[in-house]
Amino acid sequence: MLYLLNGSACEVTQSQFLSNSPMMKTRKTRKHVIQIRWMFFGESNTYACCSLQQLSSLETSLTLSKAVLIRCPSCAENFAHLHCATTCSPNQTLTVNVTKVMNVTHLGRPRDAVVAYQAYISNTFAEGAFQSCKNVRIPATGGFAIATMCGRYGSKLCTAQRWYDFQGDTSNGLAPLDIDFRLLKENDTTGVPEGMVPYNGRALGCNENTTTGGMACSCQDCLDSCPRVPPPPPPPEHFRIQDLNGFLVISIILLCLLICAFVVYLVVSYCVKSNVTCVLLVAAIIVVAFSVGLKSIKLTTDPVELWSAPNSRARQEKDFHDKHFTPFFRTNQLILTAPGRKGHLYNSLLFGKQNFSGLISKNLILELLDLQKKIQVTSQATLKDVCYAPLNPSNPSLTDCAVNSLPQYFQNSLDNINAKVNMTELGVTQEVDWRDHLIYCLNSPLSFKDITDLGMSCMADYGAPVFPFLAVGGYKGQYDEYTNAEAFIMTFSLNNYLRDNPKFKVALRWETEFLKIVQDYQRNPKANFTFAYMAERSLEDEINRTTAEDIPIFMISYAVIFVYIAVALGEYSSCKRLLVDSKFLVGLGGILVVGCSVLASMGFYSWIGIPSSLVILQVVPFLVLAVGADNIFIFVLEYQRDARKLGETREEQIGRVLGQVAPSMLLCSLSESVCFFLGALSTMPAVKSFALYAALAVLMDFVLQMTAFVALLSLDARRQDNNRCELLCCVTVSTRRPNKPNEGFLLPFMRRYYAPVLLHIGVPVYFVTKKGYNFHTVAGMDGVCSSVGYFLHYHIVSWEVTDWLDFVPVTSNLQPRPGS
Repeated sequence: MLYLLNGSACEVTQSQFLSNSPMMKTRKTRKHVIQIRWMFFGESNTYACCSLQQLSSLETSLTLSKAVLIRCPSCAENFAHLHCATTCSPNQTLTVNVTKVMNVTHLGRPRDAVVAYQAYISNTFAEGAFQSCKNVRIPATGGFAIATMCGRYGSKLCTAQRWYDFQGDTSNGLAPLDIDFRLLKENDTTGVPEGMVPYNGRALGCNENTTTGGMACSCQDCLDSCPRVPPPPPPPEHFRIQDLNGFLVISIILLCLLICAFVVYLVVSYCVKSNVTCVLLVAAIIVVAFSVGLKSIKLTTDPVELWSAPNSRARQEKDFHDKHFTPFFRTNQLILTAPGRKGHLYNSLLFGKQNFSGLISKNLILELLDLQKKIQVTSQATLKDVCYAPLNPSNPSLTDCAVNSLPQYFQNSLDNINAKVNMTELGVTQEVDWRDHLIYCLNSPLSFKDITDLGMSCMADYGAPVFPFLAVGGYKGQYDEYTNAEAFIMTFSLNNYLRDNPKFKVALRWETEFLKIVQDYQRNPKANFTFAYMAERSLEDEINRTTAEDIPIFMISYAVIFVYIAVALGEYSSCKRLLVDSKFLVGLGGILVVGCSVLASMGFYSWIGIPSSLVILQVVPFLVLAVGADNIFIFVLEYQRDARKLGETREEQIGRVLGQVAPSMLLCSLSESVCFFLGALSTMPAVKSFALYAALAVLMDFVLQMTAFVALLSLDARRQDNNRCELLCCVTVSTRRPNKPNEGFLLPFMRRYYAPVLLHIGVPVYFVTKKGYNFHTVAGMDGVCSSVGYFLHYHIVSWEVTDWLDFVPVTSNLQPRPGS
């Protein structure tokens, strides 16, 4: 609409028609005009060249722009400011110059309809309004709002002139008529008709409150609103008890408690002495009591639950959002490429020469559309039941679902992709097709109508724009080179639900079907695309898959360690005693002790409600196996190398050996357990639960080794002393066990070969003598030699470990010491 003032009368265009009528007071239109305070001077003193209907129409036409710019109220007001000034201002004839009218008949009367005009604007106002809007972002995409309002130039190349040119261009499908905005510098009257004055209102800064009470723009949308970063606060004081480090005090207390527990254990062990059955029974009861808790185990597979602290601000805000607004939508995406295809140069009638990569071709776009339709129409779950449909959420159809892809620029229509038309521009006639439409839409995705004679919309079939970075990828530049893209992007957005909502399982089923269709297409040899894909559930699926694949590895590792322990701990004094001296049952018992400690740890924490995770199932058994196997070797080998003293019973010998190695085993297990318990101070759930499970498992492993495994070793030693076979306990052999302790092969090797060679290799020492030293005398020779009487050109290696001399003589006429 256009409203012109001529002298004391206001030429008001009602339905874009010129007419002469006086400007009117705004008593009845106050609710519209008050939104622009600079036009409102009270109900009796405010004049406007607009009727109530015209003001309502203007307000409606600004709704779309306000929806894009509303994050910054001052920007939205500056945008509306100019259009109100050229539409309703009593002084608009000083600013607006009608350049084109059309004679039409309206309500039986001939009227002049305005179809184009010029608007003269001060560059100061235009730049101020542009600066207030250029950093405003669209939350849904993270991109700049100005990019959608500047046509093919995008946000990077957009200027105030190009911004206003787009607003006055009817070819974009948004502007109601052609407006030629002339931006003039101060005191510049070049080309300005006589009597006209460029409009020079005050544009609000983005860091200012609006005249209607709107707040200043946020820092994200306005750099001038960003506060100065305050200096970091001083670090909090350390936790202290009295004047000591609090954590150190607590650690010492825990250490004392554990040592006391160990002492109590030794006392109890001494009291029960050889009551092996009682010890094994008590250990089994404790393990079973703890392991029963596994019936209540809860596995956490949600990555958010695993890696985000429940008390963190981000997690609290997410939980609040999910509770009141439902979870953020689920993303399922494909990235498709077609390497090795040659591109081509297209000479467009409207856009000039444009490079098209080998990917941007008609046949590949059609293949992409075919794949998209296959995914949309699944058999197990219907997309429309779970899809994100922003414009029709209550009862969506397939065309209402938010699917972002390049075919959406053609509304997923084969007819639109195949459309062609001859077009004349500047006297040149040429055929325009899908390429011209695509070039325009990639640069102006918000347009409802392209500038070609095809006249097609750029909006997706679900009614929203598809921004180019959501449709293509792999282009070299950041802007205006989308036709050089090397990848298509296809994104299916689904509604998300809380996990206890039945529709959550429906979404999972659709994603399962989505992955199946994509995988089948990937295996098709006729497919022209090479692509990567992911679903919202892919991360959880990958965690579950790797866990399932690790189960055989877990079983094999335990079997290998079992065989290794059984073979390595055997004494093997003779072939006849092979089954007597083997340690298969000891190895099996050690593995069972490790497994029971892991089960007891998991069961205990399941009892008290601490959830587990697949990470724990994958890592903790291997960790405890490594610690447990180490302790088994230390204890058993020490017992095998020890000779039973005269009059000493088997149980007393085991107790004495245990007294030698148990402190080392205790300190090792205790230090590991304490470290893991300290790791439980982490706020990250996955780390915290892993540390707790591992700490208790290591501690339980040590306790069971000091009880159940010692009892098992005692039983095995009794069997071996009675010359009974390990697997056939009723069978005995006649060959007696040697009285001499069996050192095995590793200890002699280390003592006889490895250690001497290592210790007899000393550190090289070099002496550098300067000019003037007398090497011709006996005293001079002895002064630089490690032993008296050696020739200086010899390499001398002494028997002392640290005394090794390699001397390089600097003279050649040296003689041996007389009599040496």
